[in-house]
Amino acid sequence: MFFDSIAVGRRVISTIAALGLGAVVVSGCETVDGLTNDPFEDVNRVIFDFNNDLDNAFFEPVAEVYIEHVPDTIRTAVLNSLRHLKSPVIFANNVFQGDVNGAGKTLSRFVTNTILGFGGMVDTAAKSGLPFRDEDFGQTLAVWGVGEGPYLMIPVLGPMNIRDGAGKLADSFISPLGEIDNTAFEWTHRGVDAVDTRAGLLDTLDDLERTSLDYYAAIRSLYRQKRRDDILNGENDAPVPVPNISFDDEDEKKDATLKPIISFDDEGEKKPTTPLGVQTSANLK
Repeated sequence: MFFDSIAVGRRVISTIAALGLGAVVVSGCETVDGLTNDPFEDVNRVIFDFNNDLDNAFFEPVAEVYIEHVPDTIRTAVLNSLRHLKSPVIFANNVFQGDVNGAGKTLSRFVTNTILGFGGMVDTAAKSGLPFRDEDFGQTLAVWGVGEGPYLMIPVLGPMNIRDGAGKLADSFISPLGEIDNTAFEWTHRGVDAVDTRAGLLDTLDDLERTSLDYYAAIRSLYRQKRRDDILNGENDAPVPVPNISFDDEDEKKDATLKPIISFDDEGEKKPTTPLGVQTSANLK
């Protein structure tokens, strides 16, 4: 079942076409704005404000209710199940990246958690020394040397770049969930994924918005830092417990008396230990 879902003929042909298109599009969209690579900033900020208002009105309250009324054990089972359902996409991207070791671990996790983890609700594999590691086609394109392209703010979905957008298109063809012709299942899966992502980021985003002089620039910087960390599988730098902060991507902080908590310098090497999302978005999970 695991391999059959990935190897469906129609999906393979569609995926190859998507990959070719994505590579061509992304290759023509290299950095055009130096450090920030945000040539559409004015439009992006308008969309960001819309997303933030939507988040404050809907996503954040729903996430708070989810945290308050759903027991930890059930939320953990939901998170494990969502990760388990991504296994075919992760495995495929391990293969595309030539990561034989990663592919073996992903397959081992899938088999172990399916059999011993009640269909993926319990992450038995992690307890056995095989922790979850996400992979997507945006990361694969980066491994292949494709540039990230301009930074974009997408309505509802949140921050993204051209390379990751093409990657999401390819992943949608790879995923066997696309073969399930059931609208109720599709929207339930998306909704649960979005709520689970936002619930895991309540404190992070609240602290970020409260301490940021420019919330938009902070989200942009953290998104780029997180994606670099994803591509490098967290092996580039050790986590920094209490980093400094910069709120402007291009200017040095002028007032040395202000000392907020988290670093947002696009080219800095310090990274948050918690991933950003929904600003919110399932994009950043």
